[in-house]
Amino acid sequence: MSGWGRLSVENYRGVRLPRVLGLVLLAAGWLSAPLLDVSAAGWGVAVGSSLVFGAGLIDDLYPMGPRGLRRHVRSVVEGHMTTGILKLLVVVACAVVVVALQPVRDGWVRLLGVVLIASCANIWNGLDVRPGRALKAFALVVLAAVWSVEWALVPTLPGMTVVLPMALVADLSERAMLGDSGANLVGFTAGVALFTVLPDAGVAVVAAVAVGLNVLADTVTFSRPIERVAALRWLDQLGRTHVER
Repeated sequence: MSGWGRLSVENYRGVRLPRVLGLVLLAAGWLSAPLLDVSAAGWGVAVGSSLVFGAGLIDDLYPMGPRGLRRHVRSVVEGHMTTGILKLLVVVACAVVVVALQPVRDGWVRLLGVVLIASCANIWNGLDVRPGRALKAFALVVLAAVWSVEWALVPTLPGMTVVLPMALVADLSERAMLGDSGANLVGFTAGVALFTVLPDAGVAVVAAVAVGLNVLADTVTFSRPIERVAALRWLDQLGRTHVER
């Protein structure tokens, strides 16, 4: 199969879908950025988001290695490089640069900001296993942050927000999906948005929660608690054209 043909993959039900929604969100984000008075920090976010998307795209097109962060780390320890570890290195490096370019905050807050952003990118990767799950979580972050975020610091967010309903409909109806590229993009963007709006103590709390969610995703998986908690199960199934009974 050719490289671009690899963008089409079977979802959890065996339906073959193109993993292109991340590209739509990235393009919309870049279209919105020039309309704003973007700061150096904002351009750092735009470039960093693109690099994170690109690393995820490599993982989509040429997956190499096992699934799950622990297994990727084990493979590297055994001397086998994986695309998952490459993606993680890119995400962490981009998070470091983005946080460094943001307005001055204490060193410990910046360190936790890197943890928060990188953890969010991986969390959204773990959420993208059912239609609409990752984009619904992104929508919740957007709704929480939209009233206080400085657009110049996250200039891709307005454009992504505009096309989010369209992307969510396509995801829920199983016409397209995010893939690793799109999931890492929205997770990284969500992490940056949270870092810019949260107070110092809030960054610490949310970073700790994000690390905990990563542990959950890598051990129990998100699907198990979502399916067991009625409210989460209802939200997860909301709008989906196919619901398991």
